[in-house]
Amino acid sequence: MNPTTSASKRLLLLAGEFPPFAGGIATAAAHLAKVLVRHGWAVTVIAPRYGQDDRTVDAGQPYRTVRLPLMRLRFLRMVPMTPVIVTLAARWRPDWVIAMRVTREGFPAVAIKQVLGVPFIVFAHALEFLRFEPRSVAWRVCRWVYERADGVAAISSASRAELLQRGLAPEKVHIVHLGVSETVLNGQTTDLPLSGNGKHNGHRVLLTVGRLVPRKGVDKVIEALPLVLREHPDVCYWVVGDGPDRQRLEELAQRLGVADRVAFTGRVPDVRPFLHACEVFVMPTREERRGDVEGFGLVYLEAAACGKPVVASAVGGAVDAVVPDETGLVVNPHDPRAIASALCRLLRDPEFAKRLGEAGRQRVLCEFTWDRTAERLTAIMQPATRGRAKR
Repeated sequence: MNPTTSASKRLLLLAGEFPPFAGGIATAAAHLAKVLVRHGWAVTVIAPRYGQDDRTVDAGQPYRTVRLPLMRLRFLRMVPMTPVIVTLAARWRPDWVIAMRVTREGFPAVAIKQVLGVPFIVFAHALEFLRFEPRSVAWRVCRWVYERADGVAAISSASRAELLQRGLAPEKVHIVHLGVSETVLNGQTTDLPLSGNGKHNGHRVLLTVGRLVPRKGVDKVIEALPLVLREHPDVCYWVVGDGPDRQRLEELAQRLGVADRVAFTGRVPDVRPFLHACEVFVMPTREERRGDVEGFGLVYLEAAACGKPVVASAVGGAVDAVVPDETGLVVNPHDPRAIASALCRLLRDPEFAKRLGEAGRQRVLCEFTWDRTAERLTAIMQPATRGRAKR
């Protein structure tokens, strides 16, 4: 399909991170581009230039991708690239612009609106604005962009609450949850050397998936593991992902005598086999330095989509992702005993765990698909779209 001519509504997506870059926002941008095409938009993506893999990623997509060399820059460092982006927008004449973040894509979105009169939506995740003190120059730049947007798409109720606390108008900030990948929802998976029912070599598998940084709470799960093993000696813990905290976590497991029950897989090309194979998904995230919280916690929903009960915390976006005692258990992320108690409760009561997992999957199917994300965005865009049509 030619995205410039085959739909009546044209959308420009500004993505400062995009595949082949591996990251949550990059993946979300790619899913968003696809689903908006399915909802009738002709989508053009402006994304960073990474290298030879760009062509492989872009080939055969239903949207057009234009790669620019400086899209990875932030804030005012985007100024040299902004005239190029505005020129491209003037050529394509989009009806709407979506910026994936305020700090990289927000400034070009404002420029397009001021020069061409094209309305825009900017996503609000968490760390990209929460790390700035409310009186800082950086936050004032963020607020300047947010206030000129025609809609701010906060990915969680926690992010929306933070923006309102910092003075943004309630009618401008909408909750737009990100969606779960269709490949996770439809059960497609590849083989993993795990038997069914969450067992590996006779062990029941607990799982965390995420970048290995302190706020993910992997250290507290490792600290809880000796307590869990007293009641359930057949448990092992799989940690999928990599990051700067890995060495500390490995040393912690050694020091506590559970290294033989903790497997660090590193990054994997496909997390679905691990999600399908585990018995319980656990990630008690916490806030570290200011604003360093889980923006939404999409992986909780991916685990739920696979029918798995979740152990989480009431911090950041996890509040939206997990319903306490309905789709998972919520614990104090600083308390290994509380984490161990929740894990043991699920391990000793498989029927209860199964009910939580099934309820989580049904909730994902109803509320957290990419189609629902597109519907929420379209609802924000409809009033201005009608106004532009009238003019």
